[in-house]
This record gives sequence, structure tokens and C-alpha cells, in this order.
Amino acid sequence: MIDTSVWIRIFKDKKGTEAKRIQIWLDEREAVLTRFNQLELLQGCRDNKEWLLLSSYLENQTYIEATNDTWQSAARICYDLRRQGLTVRSPIDCCIALVR
Repeated sequence: MIDTSVWIRIFKDKKGTEAKRIQIWLDEREAVLTRFNQLELLQGCRDNKEWLLLSSYLENQTYIEATNDTWQSAARICYDLRRQGLTVRSPIDCCIALVR
């Protein structure tokens, strides 16, 4: 699974350096996304043209889905971390970490 922040760097890289680097990695593995990645990427589009292009690209990707246990487990991670004085930036990150 490739983190959303990596996808953003790839899409913003005008020279294609990031895309070439990730392609080497992808030659040996299959990249998968979660619907959370899809949500994070699409919500960051600058305009409708970018939305349509990215949406079309994402339609053809492989996704792994959250299960019923994912939600409660993610909430527990957030809860436990908060009890330790750590704040998770986004509960979505906990969900992504648990999806397999």
C-alpha cells in the first residue's frame, strides 16, 4: 500500500522523478489503495479537470477494503494514543494502518 502523501508527491512532480522511483518499486509489487486514499486524493483536487482525470485513474486501481473490525480497532488505537498524551492527526490514518 502506498501512502496518500507519496501519491501526492508523484502527482505534483513535474519532472517525473518521483514516478520513476515508485515505478521501480512497483515493478516488483502490486500497489493497492484503500477507499480512504481515494477520498484523501480526490478531496485535494484543484479543479474539476483534475478531479475528472484523477477520478478516472483511481477507478482502475486495486482496492483493499476495511472490515467491520477495522472501525473499532482504529477507534481503540486513537483512544489509547490519546490516553498516552498523543493526538492522531486523523482517525483515517489509523484506519489505513489497519486495512489489509
